[in-house]
Amino acid sequence: MIKAAQVLLPSLAFAHSITIDSCLLPLLCPQDYSSSKGFRPISTTINTTKMSTATESYQFGPYKIDPKEVFYSTHLSYAMVNLRPLLPGHVLVCPRREVKRFVDLTADETSDLWFMAKKVGSQLEKFHSATSLTFAIQDGPQAGQTVPHVHIHIIPRKGGDFEKNDEIYDAIDEKEKELKQKLDLDKERSDRSMEEMAQEADDYRLLFL
Repeated sequence: MIKAAQVLLPSLAFAHSITIDSCLLPLLCPQDYSSSKGFRPISTTINTTKMSTATESYQFGPYKIDPKEVFYSTHLSYAMVNLRPLLPGHVLVCPRREVKRFVDLTADETSDLWFMAKKVGSQLEKFHSATSLTFAIQDGPQAGQTVPHVHIHIIPRKGGDFEKNDEIYDAIDEKEKELKQKLDLDKERSDRSMEEMAQEADDYRLLFL
C-alpha cells in the first residue's frame, strides 16, 4: 500500500495543500526528504503576488493610505483606487518604498512596478469594456508631480472619451493637483466617500483571485 503525505505549499495570500504519494518524495526533493524523518518544510524566496489585506499599511509620500483603498500588492508595489478618477478605472500603481523620482527605483522595484501596471491595466481594460490604456508618470514637480512618491496613472480608454486625445494629459495634471489637496488631512474630503472607494477596491480585488 502506498502512503501519502500532505505538503503545505508556501503562499503569501493563501495556504494550499496537495497530496503526494510518499514514494515520489525522494524524486521530487531528494535534498529535503529522509526515509526516517520524512519531509521537512521547504523555504522559498520566490516573489509571489498577492492581494492586499486589511492588516497592511501603505505609504504614499507623506500620506498614509487606508488598506481598504488598495486592491492588489506585492512586497515591492501596490495598486490603489483613485480619490477622484479621471475616467472609470483610473487607478494608481506605486512602489511600497517611498521613492520620489523614477530614476531612484531599484532594478527590482522598476520591474515589479511595470509588471503590476501591465497586469492591472489588462484586467481593468476588460472590466470596463475599454479598448485602450493610458499609462502616465509625472516624474518630478516640473512634470506635474504633486505627491513626492513615484506612481503610474493607469486609465482605461474608450473612443470619444476625450475630444482630443492629448487633452487627457492636461486633465491628469489637474487631477494630480487635486490629489494632493484631497490627501491633505487638514482639508475636508468632499469627493468620493471611503465607502465608495472601498467598494470599488473590493470589486477590483476579485479580478486577481
